[in-house]
Amino acid sequence: MKKWILGVVVVLAGAGVAAQRAGVFEVLASTAGLGKQPGGAWLIPSNQMVQPAGVTVEIQGRPVDMALDGGRGVLAVLNSRGVEIRDAVSGAMVGEVKSRSTSYAGVAFRPGTREVWASEATRNGPDSLLVMELNERGAPVKESRSALMPHPVPVGIAFSGDGKLAYIAFSRENAVAVFDAEQRKLLRRIPVGVAPHGVVFSKTQNRIFVSNRGGRLPRAGDTLAPTSGGKIVSDPLTGASVSGTVSVIDAKTDEVREVEVGLAPAGLALSPDGKTVAVANAHSDSVTLIDAETLKTTVVKIPAYPEGTAGSIPAQVAYSPDGQTIYVLCGGTNAIAVVRGGKVAGALPTGWFPSGIVVDGKGVLKVLSIKGTGNTALASGNFNSRAYEGTLQSIAAPRAAEWQAGLREVKAANQPRFAKAGGVENLRSLGIEHVFLIIKENRTYDQVFGDLKQGNGDERLALYGREVTPNHHALAEKYVLLDNFHTTSSISFDGHQWLMMAFVSDYTQRAFAAAPRGYAWDMSDALTVSPSGFFWQGAPAQVSVRVFGEFCLPGKYDPATQSAEDINERKGRNWTDYWKLYQSGAWMDQVGCSTAGMPALKSIMSARYPQDDTVITDQIRASEFLRELAEREKSGEMANINILTLTSDHTNGTSPSSPTPKAMVADNDLALGRMVEGISKSRFWKKSLILVVEDDAQDGLDHVNGHRTVALMIGPNVRRSAVDSNHYTQLSMLRTIQELFRIPARTSTLKTARAMTSVFTPQTDAAPYAAIANRIPLDQMNPPAKALRGRARWAAEESARMNWADVDDIPSDTLNRILWWDARGYDTPYPGDRKSNSQSSLSLR
Repeated sequence: MKKWILGVVVVLAGAGVAAQRAGVFEVLASTAGLGKQPGGAWLIPSNQMVQPAGVTVEIQGRPVDMALDGGRGVLAVLNSRGVEIRDAVSGAMVGEVKSRSTSYAGVAFRPGTREVWASEATRNGPDSLLVMELNERGAPVKESRSALMPHPVPVGIAFSGDGKLAYIAFSRENAVAVFDAEQRKLLRRIPVGVAPHGVVFSKTQNRIFVSNRGGRLPRAGDTLAPTSGGKIVSDPLTGASVSGTVSVIDAKTDEVREVEVGLAPAGLALSPDGKTVAVANAHSDSVTLIDAETLKTTVVKIPAYPEGTAGSIPAQVAYSPDGQTIYVLCGGTNAIAVVRGGKVAGALPTGWFPSGIVVDGKGVLKVLSIKGTGNTALASGNFNSRAYEGTLQSIAAPRAAEWQAGLREVKAANQPRFAKAGGVENLRSLGIEHVFLIIKENRTYDQVFGDLKQGNGDERLALYGREVTPNHHALAEKYVLLDNFHTTSSISFDGHQWLMMAFVSDYTQRAFAAAPRGYAWDMSDALTVSPSGFFWQGAPAQVSVRVFGEFCLPGKYDPATQSAEDINERKGRNWTDYWKLYQSGAWMDQVGCSTAGMPALKSIMSARYPQDDTVITDQIRASEFLRELAEREKSGEMANINILTLTSDHTNGTSPSSPTPKAMVADNDLALGRMVEGISKSRFWKKSLILVVEDDAQDGLDHVNGHRTVALMIGPNVRRSAVDSNHYTQLSMLRTIQELFRIPARTSTLKTARAMTSVFTPQTDAAPYAAIANRIPLDQMNPPAKALRGRARWAAEESARMNWADVDDIPSDTLNRILWWDARGYDTPYPGDRKSNSQSSLSLR
């Protein structure tokens, strides 16, 4: 009798929670900040609300995959810097094995043993397999590694039923590796499709199923695009991959058959009866169900919200114990789609970008989310976008009422409502015909504008104030100071993707540990490209686009052919070499863009504008743009959408071969001022709009949020001397451009983004801008390390060791401290310590 009463209480409590969660979110103030809102949900910079169901435990890092040992009651969590063993009920840490960096996915318990296997991968190899042995409590007591040469990138792991063989996806080798699990010896490689990812073994069919993110191998006549040293079948317009397959391997004969599924297939799950394999198709917003015997398929669509848009990004699947329900993790909607009877019957809210799911024998769901609630707080009280924090959720076996209520909440969370921002609602009425989107690198709001008293700044965090950035300050004061503007990104890898596509694949989100298939911030890997293409695609035919720097690979312009030849990076040239070329005016045939990271875009790119790096001064970039602008003055032809990059504000730290950080930021500032002056004095000015934004805010601190950044809006119809605290993001800028040119929003995050109406006025003021000369010498060089002592010498030596040739292949924690001490003095305490269980530590000599 008592058990019956307790059951009723539990049911009623669950129903009460479901009813409470079923209500839509309150209308947000137009000036709402990122983070936790009064109702308890978190507003994240992708224009979504997050309020995970169930009980949530924070995980420091970027957790991407998980396995369950039901017998011992422990979970193995593949985190960005190691494998954590956690109690399956409480989520508490039982033990941990550290790693330099892990892979996209790949963690599994070996049947019949106490072993956990995990995939480790680095930026350039070698990679490895980590094997941990657990004690009776599930704590790791022994670890060993098997080196994998040269750089295969292991991902998904599965075992034969008896645990004697391990099947591991080798992503860069387009193969499945078969290991003797007892001897941990590689037996053979079985060729499959492009970029294999997930693996499951069917004991019933004695088959291995492998998802190939890049689909089939290329054939003659295909349009190809690059992917991690290889080629992939791609769309000639967008460059995105156009094939997805599952390889089915006969475990006895190694014979391989191929099944067509949706685009970017990722996670796989085998039904409890062994008859069906569910495949999550991340770029098709669908799940393919494969009959494990006949290999016939059916497809279940997994919608994004608003419906009719792209971007649910289903990337992982799991079955309920009875096999009647499929739980689909949707990274794009921060949800679990509940599939029953071949259709979506409900949903459950998760953290930001769910990545791993297991279901125990009682139907309890354990769910990982890569970005948690979007919290960027540091122990110091400040914020940084790389303060990574994921979550582990525990959700009691859900019932129909809960997933139906959850669906209503998920729909509302993906379409948050803001109070109106005001301004000019009909942006087309302004008659703007030319937009210049200028993308810069890595600064927070407080670093640059913290000294502006009229905005919400903290002068204590300002490193590059008016003395260093006079043009930024003058433009913010002349037009609009945006003090509640945020990057959607965390680092450059996803920053450029958000700005070019309003879409970031699970392939990128999982790669924050090392980006083992390449750091494709320039979209030089077709697996990163949105199936919807780039934000301007789908525009009316008359909308033209011109790209300066973005997507570029290094080149050297040849006036005779009017194209750029490939070069090996910079052929040994350093910053001083390019500075001398700039001063002498001899730079024009020494820089350029040889081709696009994404070949489909080559026709719209400037061959003369330099690629993005921190060795070429931004003065060359400004000069090349102004040279072309002068030509267009004569012809009267100017693209509608112009995308430009400036990179010197990234800095090279205090590397002795480079200018000081302040000089590099000043270089960036002057280049921006020159560009704005040139546009403002051109024939195109009266119908122009200039947008300036950072790709991310990773290299610095902010007192409001780690995503808050520097952004400018400049033009004849932009308000004057105003402070605008409306909530805007990088996506808001893209939505503004789309509104101006009637470009349909095809991704869900763009559809819900607010255009920046409040910055505009119907009155026109076409007064030109005059650039302000730099106050910091642009060739002010860092001193040699041998001339320094103590922490300053440490900073110079650390900076010199960093790989500046590869964007962001540097330790940001270290660089942030170097930039702080360089600007504020080496005896000034750094105000950005992480939480006590940080991933990072520094050894100061």
